[in-house]
Order: sequence, then structure tokens, then C-alpha cells
Amino acid sequence: MPAIAAAQENYEIQVYPSETTKKGTTVFELHSNFTGSGTTARTGSLLATNGAFHETLEITHGFSDIFEVGFYVFTSDRGADGYRFVGTHIRPRIRAPESWKLPVGLSLSTEFGPTNKAFDESELGVEFRPIIDQTIGKFYWSINPTIGWSVKGPEAGKGLDGMMFAPAVKLQWELN
Repeated sequence: MPAIAAAQENYEIQVYPSETTKKGTTVFELHSNFTGSGTTARTGSLLATNGAFHETLEITHGFSDIFEVGFYVFTSDRGADGYRFVGTHIRPRIRAPESWKLPVGLSLSTEFGPTNKAFDESELGVEFRPIIDQTIGKFYWSINPTIGWSVKGPEAGKGLDGMMFAPAVKLQWELN
């Protein structure tokens, strides 16, 4: 079931569950978002974001019962700026096997890739996303406390000052 989300990051597309894609399965997803209230003028090298439509193609393949790799292609369409290629990322993810019998779901995702500096000053970024989740009856929660940093761009090489912490939370109640 599609979800409506509010996010500050222009290409944040979901709060991830700990479950990985089944072995031998490939999933194609198209994530669409709209920036209804963003920047209205160019800021340094960054294009304005107000009124931009972002389309992200995600292709994920399950390589084992606990390991998957996702690949993203990011694009943007904003009126006078036209339809633009933004960048690509690759996202390997591994999860704790069910045999561990943990009380929560647990996985670790790493995402990295280049982006066009007209959309992100960090031309090459890396992020680590621990994923913790649990279903209790009809209630589901997931926490993704993401830590990221720039490998190439103005924030690169600044140590802790150049790091970004972006926690994401999903709370869901099933109605039926």
C-alpha cells in the first residue's frame, strides 16, 4: 500500500523495513515526490527546489536470504530547469538471520553514489542506515537512524563537522 510522507531531504523516499528482498527476486519501484514548498532561487550551485517533481527508479535484487542490493536512478523536473538527471546510488543491505531469534528486526544498509552538484553539493556521498523494526499485532514501527557524509564536495574531509544525522521513523496501525 503506498504511503504519503513528509520529508526534508529532496530524495528521501521511504523508511525502510529490516526485511530484505527474497533470494532470486528482482523488484522494480518508481518513487515519485513533489516539493510543494522549497527554495525559490538558486543557492550557490544548487538549483531551486520549489515545485520540483522527483522521480526515482529503484531496482532491488535479493542475492541470498539475508542480502540484497538496490540501485537508484534519481531525476528532477522543475519547469524552466527542465527534466534533469540527478545521479545514481547503489545500496547493499544485510539483515540479521531469523535463526538469531531477535525480538526486533535488524538490518544494515549502506548507500553511496555520485550526484549532480546542481542538486547536492556533496557530489559523492556515503550513508550508513541501521534499520530496527518490529510488528506487535496490528502495530508496526521502524527506525532508521541514518549517518551520512560527503566524500567529495564542500563538507568532505571535515570529520564529525561534515557528518549528517538524519533519523527517520515509521509508525503504522493496520485497519481491518
